[in-house]
Amino acid sequence: MTPHHPRPAHPVRRTALALAAAAGLLLTTQSLPAAADTPRPAAATDSTVTATDSTTTASVTTAAAADYYASVEGKTGATLKSALHTLISDQDTVTYSQVWDALKKTDEDPANPDNVVELYTGKSIAKSRQGGAQGDWNREHVWAKSHGDFGTATGPGTDLHHLRPEDVAVNGARGNKDFDDGGGAVSGAPGNYTDSDSFEPRDAVKGDVARMILYMAVRYDGGDGFPDLEPNDKAGNGSAPAIGRLSVLKEWNEVDPPSSFEKHRNDVIFDSYQHNRNPFIDHPEWVESIW
Repeated sequence: MTPHHPRPAHPVRRTALALAAAAGLLLTTQSLPAAADTPRPAAATDSTVTATDSTTTASVTTAAAADYYASVEGKTGATLKSALHTLISDQDTVTYSQVWDALKKTDEDPANPDNVVELYTGKSIAKSRQGGAQGDWNREHVWAKSHGDFGTATGPGTDLHHLRPEDVAVNGARGNKDFDDGGGAVSGAPGNYTDSDSFEPRDAVKGDVARMILYMAVRYDGGDGFPDLEPNDKAGNGSAPAIGRLSVLKEWNEVDPPSSFEKHRNDVIFDSYQHNRNPFIDHPEWVESIW
């Protein structure tokens, strides 16, 4: 197990991230095809994502999201976490086979409706390339399904709030590793790093990963027949229902705020599939309140 200590592998990149966050900017660290960059935060990109919905639909969704959190207003800490659990546990589900088609909507490339955008590579790839062969995309469980051994059971194994399209080989490189900074470069996925027990995603989706992990920790607390999922501050958790490193995930939530692609994805899941939301996309400040 890799000991917990600062990893100096990428000091310049980490400094740049902190400066970007302080300036209110989002940082992209690799050169990808134009379509691959589409979901991230240049002004033109954001307008492209917004243009996929009518103004009326966008305003209705915004109003619905505001009403959605009425029951948790004014709560903090453990009380907030408990109230959010109750709120987001009221959801519909999809089967693991239905996840394929759902991801084609939730992760659609706003610049090319025939494609989805892979989480770690950032590449835009044809929706028809779903599968398990080299160069295909498959279904990545951001909260690794072996961390709690929930597999692909309807529930945590099929929850769209943490399932994302990813290149087959890169998905294999991530495996069931925890999240942390550092490691060696991941082949085929510039800006991602990995070592024996952890995986570091590219800068543009660090916050996305953090918010997906923390959603899972609030949604699945052991009271509905599934494991009590919790983040902790270590790597190498194996089959325990835990994923780390919490301190790093909290940092990623700060330096990579929700993008319009991430917000739009939350809306699609809410409107068309599960009818629940990831509260940390709507309120990233709640991460610090709870943890």
